[in-house]
Amino acid sequence: MRYIEDIGKKGDYIEYKFNRPRMHRCPQCRTKGRRIEVITRWVKHVGLLNRHSWIKAQVGVYKAKCGCGQTFQAPIPGVPYRGQYSYEVRNAVANSLIRDRLPYRLVQQRMADDYRLLLSLGFIHACFQWAHAQIDTEVHGQFVQTNFSGVLCIDEVHEGEKTILFATDPLNDFTIDFVLVEKNDQVHMDAFLQRLKDRGLKVAVAITDGSPLYKDSLQSYWVDIEHQLCIFHVIKEVNKVILDGVRAVKNRLQRQGHKGRKRKPGRPTTQAQKRRHRRQGMTKKEQATFIWDHQYLIVRKQDELTDEEKADLALMIAIAPELASFRRFNQQFYALFNKDITPHQARYRRTRMVNNTDYQTNPFLGRALKKLDQTRFEKMIVFLAWEKVDRTNNHVERNNRVFRMLQKTRYKRRKVHTLEKALVLDLYARMLKHPLFPALLDQQKIKVLPMSYPEPARLKKAA
Repeated sequence: MRYIEDIGKKGDYIEYKFNRPRMHRCPQCRTKGRRIEVITRWVKHVGLLNRHSWIKAQVGVYKAKCGCGQTFQAPIPGVPYRGQYSYEVRNAVANSLIRDRLPYRLVQQRMADDYRLLLSLGFIHACFQWAHAQIDTEVHGQFVQTNFSGVLCIDEVHEGEKTILFATDPLNDFTIDFVLVEKNDQVHMDAFLQRLKDRGLKVAVAITDGSPLYKDSLQSYWVDIEHQLCIFHVIKEVNKVILDGVRAVKNRLQRQGHKGRKRKPGRPTTQAQKRRHRRQGMTKKEQATFIWDHQYLIVRKQDELTDEEKADLALMIAIAPELASFRRFNQQFYALFNKDITPHQARYRRTRMVNNTDYQTNPFLGRALKKLDQTRFEKMIVFLAWEKVDRTNNHVERNNRVFRMLQKTRYKRRKVHTLEKALVLDLYARMLKHPLFPALLDQQKIKVLPMSYPEPARLKKAA
């Protein structure tokens, strides 16, 4: 029964509950005890916004006939045994921490502003621990095993002296598993891969960065697996070498600008000198500065350039014609990974680049060609033989950024067990909102922890 009653402050929300049978079982050993009195308990509750909310319960006190204790109380529905706050309070705090990702201080402020509850940090942390105890981690395991697409993304994120290994499914968009390890080495990586295999995952394609930890381990756990190297990391490495070459051109022009007789300080420039400067255009120093300020144009895709940037790029090549080789190499390198070509076409384009004598004789482009050796290149173009496989591990990188944002407001969560519980709760909350989860819920009738507040029943005014 729920209705509003004035108990001293007008508009307080009260729920009346009763549990006072003549006989009741002991909560420890389940031996029946006889009622000796009835007491009234007031329990803080979550009801209406901007109102004090209570559960007013009449419960029986019983004489124990066992060795568990002298007396015990009957439990109140919706309230922990002898608890001062209802389960709805705990659920509201847990949702603020998990679903809304608020730090402890902001949860305190929200509960005080919305429900006029003054909660301690210790109680909020206890709600966090309680929420973790309510969930069933096997549900997430069943969800992953049922909906795994066969494509696996793996990456690591460093948290202080620890490392967290993450595995995600980029096609169905969920996190598969994680593990917190002491060190990012081959031993811990092999243990993580074994853990994924033990969960019954059949992996067809694995997408990783260029770390050597994945080089031989993946094939040892899944024999027929194909290993896709993240194209983003490869492009980043190659573009860095190209920009090193552009920087060398800039430095050469800058050194040339320092040659010749220096004008004496304070000596005015004559009209003849000004006319000569206008005829000659930019000085060597100005050319070097221009190339330095617009070096990013060398590695930008052609279809992303504006008309002004195209003009600036043409001027750069006119100043230093050797930049044309860097630009041509960069555009041919991007063409290797077009999604509308076949693996055979990609191999042909790579062969033409490797056999280009201009690229071989250039010290910087020669270094870039070494990053396209045949064995490594075959791992770069695995995605071309699949219809939906991504060419980057951006999905797990986004997962890492989610963790960073989650951890940014959780300065209290630096211990291993609290960090792991926070990650488990976050994965569970995201699973409940996933579009594939309701199908699993209907098929296997899994009971889950509610992650939203239940609506209160219809209210009746007290007479």
